[in-house]
Amino acid sequence: MNRLICALALLLTVGCTKAIFRPYVGSQQAWPTAEGSIVNTRYKLPVFTNLPPSPYEVLGEIRVESPLYSQPEEHHMPIVCKRAEKLGADAVLFVQGRVYFSTNYGPRPGENAGDGGAKSLSQVNTFNPQSFASGVTILAIKWTGEPPPGLAKTSSAPATAEPIAAPVIQEALPPEPIPTPATEVPVAPIPAPEPIPAPEPIPEPAPAAPPAVPEAPVADPAP
Repeated sequence: MNRLICALALLLTVGCTKAIFRPYVGSQQAWPTAEGSIVNTRYKLPVFTNLPPSPYEVLGEIRVESPLYSQPEEHHMPIVCKRAEKLGADAVLFVQGRVYFSTNYGPRPGENAGDGGAKSLSQVNTFNPQSFASGVTILAIKWTGEPPPGLAKTSSAPATAEPIAAPVIQEALPPEPIPTPATEVPVAPIPAPEPIPAPEPIPEPAPAAPPAVPEAPVADPAP
């Protein structure tokens, strides 16, 4: 009974939870990476709880909105990954948001150099957060080149709103002509058929007369 109550409570909380996306606004920088990482691949997208080994760009932050949770939990990850996948992300990254976005990493390779510069792992190792702890920021990221070895690059494009079809305006059709009632033609009455006379009765033949019987001769009396 307790298991059933717990299952219903979990289903209710997950059903009332939704993932909110906050886009990243600004220049893409040479975001920090690591030589190697441990990745969770049990969801639709790989989940990194430390810096990934491949360069990437930040699409934005994904937050969990729930009436019972102020911080995301493990059972919220399917919702988070599904939302990130719809945005065209290749992976999900956990970082300490205040530390991560308070550093200037400089432009990405190939872009004009400016102040700062890409930071080494020793300078950003405080970004590796304790999963689902307070202050953790969940980022939707996309690889700028090849994905880390063993991971496939997502081919899905960000979901876009379908164009609304313009209403089809039908031209007014001319009114149909009112049919003229047909003129009735008088029809001559059909004469009644003449009665067929009854056949005359056939007279029955008279019965045949019986054949005549010859009379026997009478002998004369003796003298």
